[in-house]
Amino acid sequence: MKPAYLRLLFVLLVIVAGAFGVSRLDFDVDPLSLLPQELPGLQGTRLLREQKRNLLLIAVQADDPALAEVTADALAEHLAAKPELCASVRSKSLLQSDPAIIAEVVAYLWLNAPPQEVAKLISSLDPASITALLAKSKEAAASSLDLQNATLSGYDPLGLARGALALMSSGGDMSSLMSDEFSSADGTLRLLFVTPPGQALADYRAANAWLTQIKKAVREEWLPQQKELVGVKIGFTGDPAFQAEIATGMEGDMRQSIGAVTFIVGFLFWLLHRSVKPLLWLLLAILCANLLTLGTAGVIYGSLNVMSMGFAAILTGLIEDFGVYGLHVSREHPGERFGSICRRALPSVTWSAVSIAGIFAMLGLSQLPGVAQLGVLSALGVLIGAAVMIFGFLPLGMTTGKLEEHHGSIRLAMRMQGIMVWLVLIALIAATAVVGWKGLPRMDFGSAVLRPDKSEAFDVLEDIEQRMLNTSNEPGRNVPVVFAAADATALRQSILASQKTLKSDEVEAQLLPLALVPNADAQKTNLAALQTLAAREDALKQAVDAAGFTDVAYALTQNVFKQLREWDAAKTALPLWPKPIVLENLGGIVSQHDKHGLMAMGSIRLALGRSLENAPVLHELEKVPGAHPAGWAFLRTSLEPLLKREILYVCVPTIVIACLLFLLVFHGWRERAFAFVTLAASGWILLGGMSAWGLTWNLMSVGAIPLCLGLGLDFTIHVMHSLREPGMTRERVASLGRSLAYCGLSTGLGFGALAVGSNRGLITLGMTAMIGVLTVLITAAFALPWVWFRRKD
Repeated sequence: MKPAYLRLLFVLLVIVAGAFGVSRLDFDVDPLSLLPQELPGLQGTRLLREQKRNLLLIAVQADDPALAEVTADALAEHLAAKPELCASVRSKSLLQSDPAIIAEVVAYLWLNAPPQEVAKLISSLDPASITALLAKSKEAAASSLDLQNATLSGYDPLGLARGALALMSSGGDMSSLMSDEFSSADGTLRLLFVTPPGQALADYRAANAWLTQIKKAVREEWLPQQKELVGVKIGFTGDPAFQAEIATGMEGDMRQSIGAVTFIVGFLFWLLHRSVKPLLWLLLAILCANLLTLGTAGVIYGSLNVMSMGFAAILTGLIEDFGVYGLHVSREHPGERFGSICRRALPSVTWSAVSIAGIFAMLGLSQLPGVAQLGVLSALGVLIGAAVMIFGFLPLGMTTGKLEEHHGSIRLAMRMQGIMVWLVLIALIAATAVVGWKGLPRMDFGSAVLRPDKSEAFDVLEDIEQRMLNTSNEPGRNVPVVFAAADATALRQSILASQKTLKSDEVEAQLLPLALVPNADAQKTNLAALQTLAAREDALKQAVDAAGFTDVAYALTQNVFKQLREWDAAKTALPLWPKPIVLENLGGIVSQHDKHGLMAMGSIRLALGRSLENAPVLHELEKVPGAHPAGWAFLRTSLEPLLKREILYVCVPTIVIACLLFLLVFHGWRERAFAFVTLAASGWILLGGMSAWGLTWNLMSVGAIPLCLGLGLDFTIHVMHSLREPGMTRERVASLGRSLAYCGLSTGLGFGALAVGSNRGLITLGMTAMIGVLTVLITAAFALPWVWFRRKD
């Protein structure tokens, strides 16, 4: 086939592969997708996030509590006047909101209560008991040191609200239910809960655009106009902020890395060959290989996570090696046609591609979906890339004219061989000293690796937790629990079963939302009983007046009775639900979702001396259908043993396949000994470099292991294959080392571009891979040939 037709066919292949690959894929940027979906705590954490998914938290901080309150109120009013920016804004707690809402909550809790509790309430309000009850309420309002209790007693003389809150807390501590979720205890921190309009959170790009708009509206437009608000700090957090920061940050890192790799590939290729035409064909071949890989991934997965996309981009640094090696062979044998060059290059490229792909394929055994997908995608990419480079790029690259030899650079490469031997020896001694001083790189099992290195959303959230939840005093004792079920009956059964499970000395208190989940049978019984109580409204008011309470004190009770009569008159089919505005003011404790059905939120407080790590009751709770302990802190307790097992699952198969390839690829004890020493020295230097820079093995950096091992085998195979040829000279091997230096530098520096990114995991991945790749390059491409010829001489 003529070269012109080859080029046209190549371009058409790129277009078809690109259209197919892009049309099939949907990129998943959820960090939780990188974890096993059956991991304890993951489902609860995902549901917890879904429960608050549409809420942006705006934190207002000031040294003066009054200034913080004034600012929060003014900002809430300002945002509420912008419906195109905010669908709703809440800045007041339930006890500060509309009295009608409070009354409906109290009425609903009694309507939904166990019938025996309603019977106790009615009994406490009969003529024989009410005088003593009112006297007790009056005394509590006058003398109680508890401000909340005194306030409730003064405005709730009959105890309807206090009894309702006791039902809601399942007899536990009511202070957490009555605490203000919008303000810290000292009043210097105030929160606003903002719901975005329409499709503002359709995807992470939309979330980022909306977050940018609201930050600009608050910080650049509104705050500078409020001259009296000096010293006020306003921060943004919540799931929309997390989604925008993490996803856009990782996307930016990938874009930066791809741009850096492309520039490095082009610049180094020009330095190596001083020819532009083969460079253009090489870049086109890399693009074609990546698009074909994405198209294949689209057939297999349909969706790629961000971690896999990062490696698909970095695949550029791996597959270019095959094309550059092919050009090196064609330069070593000028005048030979493509068929002859292909026969010379194919064995080395095939063994190299199979070795790298085999090692990456072992990652498919990983328990982590992100790592497993990465392994399969990289293995496919290496095999596809090798085929594209040999059968697509090489015949085109050979038609662009004779490539220059540059004897000066060959002599430099020969001198570098001896220098690199000493450099490797010094690096080995330094690595040994560093490991002896600082130890081997530690394993980081925390979730912080998934967060951006600099994150306002995480920083603000941590500050809120410390100041409002007192997590700094007793960390790890408060655990959120999320319940999900198809209907109210199943939801109640799940909560009831959880209550039994949590009756343990490991648990100090449990606040489960059973009282808010509709119970049709209880409502039917209670509605009739409560109507008899409402019918005595006038007599009850007279008793309250006679006890010396003001008219205002009876207003809440009056509104409760009014709500009960409205429900009775409406004859609505049971079970009844509170109005959506009521559920919203209760912080979404119970809510309805199209995707998850009914959801409810509760919490438990572990006993003193217990923490997430030594509370087996949490794992027993997970066995209850529909019950999910939640939160990153609890998820971390499951993640730690999983990652310990992951090291075995990834490393052991990788080592086994590497050993098999080792025996198959290398011939005789001498080749195998040299190859083993090369890889072992590179690995030890990598460990020393990681310890020196304080790098850890984590969820993402563990992916550098197969990459470095694969490249180490790749470089060693190419060098050994050349050394095996009859009549091979140091000059010719130095020329190969120069070509491999191009591949290793472009790959290593491409990973180095990740090290200046924004995501902590990608930073550690980039640094680890850069150290490993550059180390195996120096050891295999330069030090190994020098020692080989030295021994031979």
